[in-house]
Amino acid sequence: MAKDLEFFDAPINDPKIWDHNKQYTDGKGGGYFAASSGITAGTTVKLGTPIYFDLSTHIVHVVKNALVITGGTTTAPRVSKKNLLSVGEFVYVSGDAVAINSIDKTNAAYDTLTLSAPCVGATAGAYLEQATAAGATPALKYAVNALLGEAVKNVQGGERVMPVMWVFELINSAKLPYDVSPATVAALVSNGFKIV
Repeated sequence: MAKDLEFFDAPINDPKIWDHNKQYTDGKGGGYFAASSGITAGTTVKLGTPIYFDLSTHIVHVVKNALVITGGTTTAPRVSKKNLLSVGEFVYVSGDAVAINSIDKTNAAYDTLTLSAPCVGATAGAYLEQATAAGATPALKYAVNALLGEAVKNVQGGERVMPVMWVFELINSAKLPYDVSPATVAALVSNGFKIV
């Protein structure tokens, strides 16, 4: 007797950024992406993404950075494609935080952000950090304290995820899937990660 076939998507092939036998998770079953995760619906968030894991609520938030590359302006900077920024979020480098009004992703080599005002310091080689709000004396939206331990496909918000709290081996920051600013690397190192 014939049986119906059921087809599934192929599993996501995660790159080997670290040895999973040398990682330490939260030990309490992981957490969940924030319902309003700030990730464009349908995006795959990759293994090794810097995150803030709220240990009291078990909610996970993505920590977002973007590397500014040559060719843009402080009002319309070009950034590396390795970012998860979204329209409506706020960014800063060394001055006031400004809003992202639009993102042009049509170029294969970079994204162009249109900002609500010039972003002081948004020149080639600088990193945009996500802020809580626009204006003076910006504060980081989320302070990184973990890395995502698996890729999560088609994020909508609410997906179960496994935060990695420590890795007992050296991690090459160039292998992480998204841009990580020196401040993000320093925060991870202060939490026990060994990143170069």
